Amino acid sequence: MRMNEEVDSVEGNASGVVANLKSNKKISCDALLYAVGRQGNVDELNLAAAGIEADSRGRIKVDEDFRTAQPNIFAVGMSSGSPVWHPCRWSRPDRRGTGFRSSAALKPDHYPYGIYTIPEISFIGKTEEQLTDEDVPYEVGVAYYREIARGQIRGDTTGRLKIIFHRETRKILGVHIIGEGASELLHIGQAVMILDGTIDYFVDTVLTTRRWRNVTRRRPSTASIS
Repeated sequence: MRMNEEVDSVEGNASGVVANLKSNKKISCDALLYAVGRQGNVDELNLAAAGIEADSRGRIKVDEDFRTAQPNIFAVGMSSGSPVWHPCRWSRPDRRGTGFRSSAALKPDHYPYGIYTIPEISFIGKTEEQLTDEDVPYEVGVAYYREIARGQIRGDTTGRLKIIFHRETRKILGVHIIGEGASELLHIGQAVMILDGTIDYFVDTVLTTRRWRNVTRRRPSTASIS
């Protein structure tokens, strides 16, 4: 995984394909799938007649209530900007009266993210870097799949879970997981965050055995939660 890189050109050769990056790096491989992202289908909407503009990728700028540049016009779905993935579109609020109903669960800070690689990667909330920049006091708890029966049964000993919580209030600030079932396991952390819960939930709650969720019950190895 290469972060903050852009493809400049692609060329084929006798052994496969080479991707030339704008940073002057070259990546050689057998095959290449180059995904350019989604494009909003707004060309036939005549947005200009309504005083609305879309960017070069067909995305209409909206505020946190999905309101466009025109106060009486709202945009939801694929063309309303980031994030443009199915769960967020399904969760867009219903129209109520003159505006949209807001919900704590719809805040971008509460959006769960999943990267469906092998192993899966999933996360929600802030990172340690963000909290450091914001001068927020925090502690980190880390648990490993190899510490639970499910990890040993499945042979996944490399997966891990990291929970970031506020040092004083003990509220959950972020959950980051890599390993099998990460995008499913993450929703436990999401629920605790949305319900304004604390790290004590993971310490005190009794869970059924031999499931991935038991990794949340492992006493964090790098944090003091007494």
